[in-house]
Amino acid sequence: MKRFLNNQHGIAGVAVVLIVIGVIIVGVVAAGAVILSNNVKITVTNQSCGTWDIAKGSAALKLNFLPGINVPAQINQGETASVQIPKMFVDSVSVVSGSVEVRAFSHSFTFGTSSIDMQRSTLDGKPLASFVGQNIDLSVDHTLVMACK
Repeated sequence: MKRFLNNQHGIAGVAVVLIVIGVIIVGVVAAGAVILSNNVKITVTNQSCGTWDIAKGSAALKLNFLPGINVPAQINQGETASVQIPKMFVDSVSVVSGSVEVRAFSHSFTFGTSSIDMQRSTLDGKPLASFVGQNIDLSVDHTLVMACK
């Protein structure tokens, strides 16, 4: 009889462990779904800038294995690529004179724009120069066309 009761306690312990593991798995899947469903996606066309090494010196490439993050190492002239990062990781994107500043992962990344023609380069069809001094709206996907001097 003792052995029978010990086996029941063993089965109850295993059941509790399986329930806890199930709750953890459901939580991880739900968190992943929220992250993946809320991305900032920018379609970038390199119209005339040679090979654009967008991830040079960036930690973002090391995060490409994470779901929802896609930062190409480079975009060759004439090519179009997609840059995708979960919105929860991006604090802000702003265009200032001479550069674009991205605040993400609690760090600031600055991309120089000295070789970019700010009038011919467009964000969603508007000249990039018209965005100087403004934060970019991250609630929608964007299309960026880069033209260099």
